[in-house]
Amino acid sequence: MNIKKLLLLPISLVFSAAGCAGIGPNASYYMGTTSFHYDPSYSPYMVKLNGSEIGGGGGGMNTSLVKIGPQTITWKDAKTGEIHSAKNQVIITKEQLKGKKYLAAHLYPDDTVEVTTSNNWPNPTEKGSKWLNQLKK
Repeated sequence: MNIKKLLLLPISLVFSAAGCAGIGPNASYYMGTTSFHYDPSYSPYMVKLNGSEIGGGGGGMNTSLVKIGPQTITWKDAKTGEIHSAKNQVIITKEQLKGKKYLAAHLYPDDTVEVTTSNNWPNPTEKGSKWLNQLKK
């Protein structure tokens, strides 16, 4: 191993540790991201978190940069192209992200959004499953 590699190794470890720790007021984390949708009247696509596409349907997953603080979540209706956006203010805290691997955006029929984080593959929320079952009847 040459001297450059030996010098770069500790420096790169420091920077990667700082990124994982989410240091600073605009801390961000790389996480697996997906979304769940509970309105059977249309299919969403192009679900975006702060302008970056995330996975969909609980089966598609992207690796996305997730920042703490207020979020902008939008998606499109696959049939009409109509753009939907979260009616509620979604705020992600450092505590929600710290030590977690996955983030899921849950898109409810009233265009509100709930964000969940986990260390295992995300699942639909109980609230969303109940809503979906009621709308399918």
